[in-house]
Amino acid sequence: MIKVVLDTNVLITAERGAGSFGRRILDLVLQQKIKAVISDQVKRENLLIVNRLVKDESLKRDLGLFLDNCQEIRPAVVNIHLEDEQDLKLLAAAVGGRADYLITEDKHLLDLENFQQIKIIKPSEFWQLWQKQQDDQGETWNNWAQNIFGK
Repeated sequence: MIKVVLDTNVLITAERGAGSFGRRILDLVLQQKIKAVISDQVKRENLLIVNRLVKDESLKRDLGLFLDNCQEIRPAVVNIHLEDEQDLKLLAAAVGGRADYLITEDKHLLDLENFQQIKIIKPSEFWQLWQKQQDDQGETWNNWAQNIFGK
């Protein structure tokens, strides 16, 4: 199963609605199609910012479920200089959780592109990769057929 770390900014974009990439990725975690890993420090940041910025009560509940579904991990020690030192906690969580992807809108992180075999990508890029994988495995067709035929 694909493992991801979601930056708080991705969770906030879920408030844009069902079509937003943040919401789509959040739903993948809630449907247990991908696994999100999180450190205690990242989780605390998520709770603080979500409680301040997210107004939609339904989304707040889903974000609570998301946090409950995340695999809590011990962050790794990472030695890299970043312009925004606050971003280190995301890299530490991704390395400690052996994530495949760190999904973010943060330019400082995106400029890295990769860190210790972890791909650092935008939500839209992750969604495109996810869709391609589903197409390659025939899952898109299977999901469509289940919706049409109710099987």
